[in-house]
Amino acid sequence: MRVAIPSNSPGGLEAEISPHFGRCDVFTVVEIKEGKVVEVSAVKNQSSHFGFEKTPAEILASSKVDAILTQGMGPKAMQLFANSGIAIYMTSARRVEDAVRELIENKAKLASLEDACREARESAHSPSTCQPIFGPGVGRGMGRGVGRGFGPYPFMFPPTSFPASQMPKDIPSPARSFKVGVASHGAGGLEDTVSPMFGRCPNFTIVEIEEGKIKGARILPNQFLTSPSGAGIASVQTLAREGVRYILGGRFGPNVAAVAGQFGIKMVTVQPGVRIKEAIEQYILGSR
Repeated sequence: MRVAIPSNSPGGLEAEISPHFGRCDVFTVVEIKEGKVVEVSAVKNQSSHFGFEKTPAEILASSKVDAILTQGMGPKAMQLFANSGIAIYMTSARRVEDAVRELIENKAKLASLEDACREARESAHSPSTCQPIFGPGVGRGMGRGVGRGFGPYPFMFPPTSFPASQMPKDIPSPARSFKVGVASHGAGGLEDTVSPMFGRCPNFTIVEIEEGKIKGARILPNQFLTSPSGAGIASVQTLAREGVRYILGGRFGPNVAAVAGQFGIKMVTVQPGVRIKEAIEQYILGSR
């Protein structure tokens, strides 16, 4: 996992975290493997904030960053990172090393629309309203909301389980094309069954839907199956990069709900053991 933290010059683990994400001196990029820091580097912030062409999101996406750790971020930047498949975490730490430790120990909290709104209000020194920017997800906007104080989650709603003959209200019309990622219990494929676990399933079956019918399916091995932590979050990020709009599984954890909301991915809870082809027809296409 590669994580970027806005830092004061010269960057590094000992550097202080910059409170101004877009106008920081450098981005400290930390690579984490199996819960340990294996590499630290610094990327200069030569972004559009300082007259250059690229946005911070474009700079960090080109650096193959998976996540951001920051003290604050505006809604526009959040949307750009979501579009790039990069997760955002909020931290109250002052030093880069402390923020990274929070992430490794699963204490860092996923950012929410509420955080973006607060950041925008504080920057403007005046009240403002903030509309959901990530499209349909779990509940509204980005899923669960967490402030800098790591408080309650007002934007998270539990995943909904739909009857076999009822499809979600916001399923695209049959004329549209989209992809569905299904947590697979075995080797994957349309004849496999839905896994009771999402982040720890052995494979994902990515099903392509076109004109209301199953066009095809391919298998994506779950490379995070044996990860010590963060398997669900990393799996959602991977499926988001694949262009998946809906994920099916037997059960989803709260972290999966939060990051799925960031990427505008709809979660659908399915009875484990159901054949994947039947689950798609019943829960997504609305067929009997």
